[in-house]
Amino acid sequence: MQLSIKLFLTCLPLLFVINSSAAIKNQTLFINSGTFTTVNNTTFPCFVFNETGSFVSLNTVISCTTSDTLVIKIINNDTIIHGFNIKGFSGVNATISPADSITDTLTFAAQGLYIYYDEYQYPNYKNMGAGGMICVNNSTSKKYYWNLKDFQSEFNTLISENNTVDWTQYNPDYFTINGKSFPDLQNDTTARVKCNVGDTIHIFIANTGQAAHSLHFHGFHCNIIYSNQNHQIGWSKDTFPFRRMDAMVLELVPDKIGEYSVHDHNLVAVSGGGIHPNGMFLIMKVEQ
Repeated sequence: MQLSIKLFLTCLPLLFVINSSAAIKNQTLFINSGTFTTVNNTTFPCFVFNETGSFVSLNTVISCTTSDTLVIKIINNDTIIHGFNIKGFSGVNATISPADSITDTLTFAAQGLYIYYDEYQYPNYKNMGAGGMICVNNSTSKKYYWNLKDFQSEFNTLISENNTVDWTQYNPDYFTINGKSFPDLQNDTTARVKCNVGDTIHIFIANTGQAAHSLHFHGFHCNIIYSNQNHQIGWSKDTFPFRRMDAMVLELVPDKIGEYSVHDHNLVAVSGGGIHPNGMFLIMKVEQ
């Protein structure tokens, strides 16, 4: 049986209202289980929100504007119970049985970045990989998307076998952006910033993992134009802290040509399976 959930929520800095005159944007998400393959070909079980019933390691990025009515249908394509939630909003949380679905109807009064994730057995299923971004932006800027995740591969295996894990003993060994690590991340056109001097760039970043991260930009400062930590909005920095479930939108206007690295100042995250730099590391390219 399909469930339908309509959200009538007022929360700062985001307001959900139903606007019958807005454009309708339909988005389907399938909760898929599969095998994640790391940069060094280690594998472990993983859950992901995909646009189709076929498993890929990248959680779908949902992009819309404040004039859209976003209709999300979430289908549980797995053989076990999963959930769906959006951080910070009571009444959104839903449990979805195998082969069942829910539908959420949302509109946004403010631009920003919001994390959706699998709430079931929290934080287990989210940290097995099931968490993505809803990006609300009205500008014509160039846009890039960084979904930060960390994994302790042994935990994914234990959770998939219904064993208990102790998150106080969490020691991740793989670190990804958009389901990829360096050097594979350089081929992700949604992540690797390639632009010209003077372009206005918006980078949407969410930490959907369990560890804290600190992203450092070489060569440039960025302005925080949105953060779910409201006091950070307006900061201009070259290093940005991300606790788990933090979301931020950065604006970058490069003033010089060249190639510039971005990496996690938590240096263990610039590795994969203990090998450097197979983690959260990429190289931006700025041309004239």
